[in-house]
Amino acid sequence: MSRALSSLLAAITSGLQRQNERSGDAGFSSMVALKRVNTELSRRFDQVEKALAPPREKRLLALGKFKREQALTSSEWRLVFAGLADDDEVSVPVLEDDHLFDRVHREVAGRIEQRTLSRRDWLALCFSYFAYDEHKPDDNANWRVLRDDIDRGFDAVRQRIGREKEWMRIVAEHRELFGAQAGTRLAEEIFEGRARDLSSLQAIAQVPDGSWLWQRIFAVLLSRIFLLDDETFLKRLPELVALGQLNTRYLNQVLSACLTRYHRSRYREQSSSLLKQAALEHWGSPQMRSKQNAWLQYVEQPVCAMVVAWFAKEDLEHFFTLLKGEAEVDQSRLFYWLRFANQMSYTRIVMGGDAWHDRGSDFVAFREKNKGRLSQLAGGPSHNNAVVMQIGNYFFVEFSGTGNACYVYRADAAPFNPDKPVLGLATELKQQGRALKRMSHSPAPRRPNVVEGWLEKFDDELRTLGIVAQRPASFTQPRLSGDKPAVHTAASAPGTGDSLDVQVRSMLGSVPYKTFDHRSKSGVYQVLLARDDAAAKTALLRLGFKAVKNNALMFWRL
Repeated sequence: MSRALSSLLAAITSGLQRQNERSGDAGFSSMVALKRVNTELSRRFDQVEKALAPPREKRLLALGKFKREQALTSSEWRLVFAGLADDDEVSVPVLEDDHLFDRVHREVAGRIEQRTLSRRDWLALCFSYFAYDEHKPDDNANWRVLRDDIDRGFDAVRQRIGREKEWMRIVAEHRELFGAQAGTRLAEEIFEGRARDLSSLQAIAQVPDGSWLWQRIFAVLLSRIFLLDDETFLKRLPELVALGQLNTRYLNQVLSACLTRYHRSRYREQSSSLLKQAALEHWGSPQMRSKQNAWLQYVEQPVCAMVVAWFAKEDLEHFFTLLKGEAEVDQSRLFYWLRFANQMSYTRIVMGGDAWHDRGSDFVAFREKNKGRLSQLAGGPSHNNAVVMQIGNYFFVEFSGTGNACYVYRADAAPFNPDKPVLGLATELKQQGRALKRMSHSPAPRRPNVVEGWLEKFDDELRTLGIVAQRPASFTQPRLSGDKPAVHTAASAPGTGDSLDVQVRSMLGSVPYKTFDHRSKSGVYQVLLARDDAAAKTALLRLGFKAVKNNALMFWRL
């Protein structure tokens, strides 16, 4: 018996004796104790423990002896088995040297025939199998032989050990990893949600993060994302984004695929808070001109433009509602600029002192969510705020305080850098002498959602700059008129509706609710839940809805 096993046996026996003394069972027989020790030993050795690959330095030393045809000990052979894919920068890996690999194959085949191949030998071969650094390992005949040796070797090891262990069950469950279509079935199981926790397999197989296996798995996963219909894709979006956590090397590719698929869907006009926030955390803001190229490494320009428009719409909403200062929400200005949101390539909110230091939960959440995308406004009343919007090659600067005109500058010759952390009111944003245009908000329109008065004047001014409004999808073909709600229940037949209707219906599932669509009057889209349902509330928040104060069941968004 090995020293480690003897120590473990002694420790367990001692523990059982202490337990016996506490229980007062003086007649505890040695046979019962032995059975308990045996049971505990079996349980501990059956547990799946992470099999660590031997250090590269030791593998290279053993490979050196192997190549010099020196006699090897059992442990050195195991190091050779684990180093078949190692490149020592002097010679090619053993897997790519027919003569050297043939010696390894004969050694492994002999151990399989003689039933002397150990579990540790087999795991070492697995490490080389998964670590081979080629996109198409099947093109290497030696690698295919290794795959067959591992497959046959597993049966030999299982027969040698006799009693079924937990690690054997896991390997048997994933036996296809040692076949011609390795990774395909596992990828399908992951995508369908049947395989969620791969930690046990990872502990046994020691699959490196850069393995060809992960490449195959994610090739299948990413392709399947594009085969989903729109409603299924939207419903499964959270779990699809989470696929990147299986191997963070592929996180960018997962986000790219989800964003691209979203752009191809009928929902692209509606912001996805989940996608927007995930990409913002990993790639930074697509509106930051210095980081624009970072986004374009992962997605095409139209996809990037879609997300930029999401930020623009949200910035406008926050600016004219949350940051309205001492005034009421200016619905006419919100309505006006939303007509251009899809053309905005950049927006920057510049917060006055009141908003910058407000400790209210809405303001704290807003500042945290938009960290790196906000500036401070210096000078002027503390309740005043500004927003910089870029359309084409022009900056438009609006202010939340009443009585302020809209200033227009050429973006390539602007007298300020909008990305600065602090911007001066009079010294930078309001420079009448250097502004291309100064447009006042008068005369007032009779209704906030009609292009007349100053809105018509603004349209004429922007038209001279080559800018024409595009009506957002949210203002076209409103589903309902007036205040009459649409009632939705689990038995409701699916209708066509607009994209937001479809998203809400898809995400809320069987939870009954009512909708109030006031967007045709430059209002908001509201959802009233019939009951308090945590999952439904979370789903609405993911769609960009906000909770209505003093009504826990009502949510709204533009």
